[in-house]
Amino acid sequence: MMSKDALLKRSAAPVPKTWRRWFAFLAGGIAWTLHLLSIYAIGEFGCVSGLGESIYWNISVVAWLILISSVALLVVAMIAASIGFVDMRKDANLSMPIIEDEGGVYLSKFGFILSVLFCLIIIVETLPVFAYLHGC
Repeated sequence: MMSKDALLKRSAAPVPKTWRRWFAFLAGGIAWTLHLLSIYAIGEFGCVSGLGESIYWNISVVAWLILISSVALLVVAMIAASIGFVDMRKDANLSMPIIEDEGGVYLSKFGFILSVLFCLIIIVETLPVFAYLHGC
């Protein structure tokens, strides 16, 4: 049987909310998927339509659009990774793990890991645009 102090510590420990755990788990992958689709569409249709010939500040419009979408979706993936990291740390600081919340602990831990990996993938997918800054 648990002591009264242990029950108080367990009930006083802040457990991360469910939506935060799911956001950390899913948002990085969704951001990567949207990034992959958006840079493909921007690159393909931007070059076909002639936007690659328009240049601002010595960089083509297509490259600007790819860079803007990359930064925006990288921010979403980084927010997901940071939420996963904070929730993972909260789970680690619990005095006694809550048996009913094992799935939530999994979501936080792997949400952080996956979101960091998706951040790296977004960065690597964006690198080729620097070879085509002046046009298609």
